[in-house]
Amino acid sequence: MKRLKLIPLLVLAGCAGNTPEIKRLSPATTASKPPVQCQIVSLLKDSPAEKAGLAVGDVIKSVNGQSPADASVLSDIVGAAPDDSDFEIVKIDGTSSHVKIHLNSGRPRLGSVCDLAGWEKPGVTTAGNESLTVFAGPYALTVSGIIDKGVVFARVRLSNNSDKPLEAGPALFSATDGSGAAQAILSPKDVMCYLYGDKGAHLLGLKKKQKDTLDSHESVPSAESSPDEHCPWGTKGHMSSADPQFIDANAQYVATESLWPSTYQPGNVADGLIYMKEPTGLPVTLTASLDGRTLMVKLGHPVGKTVQMKRSELVAFFESQKKGAQLRLTLRKGQVFVGKFASYDSLEERVWFNTPSGGMLNTTSYSVENIRFAEPLEQVPAKAPPTSGDLN
Repeated sequence: MKRLKLIPLLVLAGCAGNTPEIKRLSPATTASKPPVQCQIVSLLKDSPAEKAGLAVGDVIKSVNGQSPADASVLSDIVGAAPDDSDFEIVKIDGTSSHVKIHLNSGRPRLGSVCDLAGWEKPGVTTAGNESLTVFAGPYALTVSGIIDKGVVFARVRLSNNSDKPLEAGPALFSATDGSGAAQAILSPKDVMCYLYGDKGAHLLGLKKKQKDTLDSHESVPSAESSPDEHCPWGTKGHMSSADPQFIDANAQYVATESLWPSTYQPGNVADGLIYMKEPTGLPVTLTASLDGRTLMVKLGHPVGKTVQMKRSELVAFFESQKKGAQLRLTLRKGQVFVGKFASYDSLEERVWFNTPSGGMLNTTSYSVENIRFAEPLEQVPAKAPPTSGDLN
């Protein structure tokens, strides 16, 4: 799985000093809650759940007498349960029974997936971008994005909680702009051609070969170019005169971080970047369609809260936060900031954040008087785990 690196915020932003700064995109969210009951939508093969006779459509009512407040917290209950636990199961016909299940010692302990369809879960990535996770059947899609140098860089994480392998890549996605017009999903080569022309395409080809070679533990290939490393005739790249070091670094990043087509086994996560040219109007709507299900996220301009928290409410909020908590602030003039909470200075009434940065100064602070609203967000893991957190 790929790490959520910070290079797009550091390398791409440094390619040309006279270009606009990065535009952070914010997912359009609606008020939603996870389903109250955990109705099983998928079972992993040979899992404790399958061996115990659980089936798709069953409802997990309780674990050792403890009933979950909603379907999203069942995973925590199962994670803390003894290896041998009592499950109350309600079948599709309404009959209820207690089933003794021997859980795995590690995750996934049970091997079942709750249907979380209809829930929109906001969060923030380690790069400081707002994200949104949506659910459909045994799948979960997390999306965040920025616009830089005329390109939308969308980080997508697709959790495969089904019982079969998933073929995932850029072709799985489609996009539209604010007017509903279709937006082409660019390949990594398209991006490098658009930015740097043949030079970028050639470097990307070399970096991809090196990556594939290192992954397969073979010898590093020669630098000889191939037809696939050239752009369509007439494509010069609007940043072809950029510093060669930036072009090389960006080629390395795109080769490493792109969502290249691959097969993801049950319980694994497809994690990478997909691209499109900056649309004339926002929001960008990104859609993934698989197994007759649709997962959709809209990315637009960050919108702050219109309500004003009292000074005493803000102070109490920041005094209660733990170091590392992911927070979203609406500043007095309406700007939005997301970051990792570092500390609160009660004397100065100033809140400090750790922010992604490649330099010496990697902190940001705001005085309480300049903050209109503050709220918590959930962090997207920097590295995809071996199995999805949506599995019980």
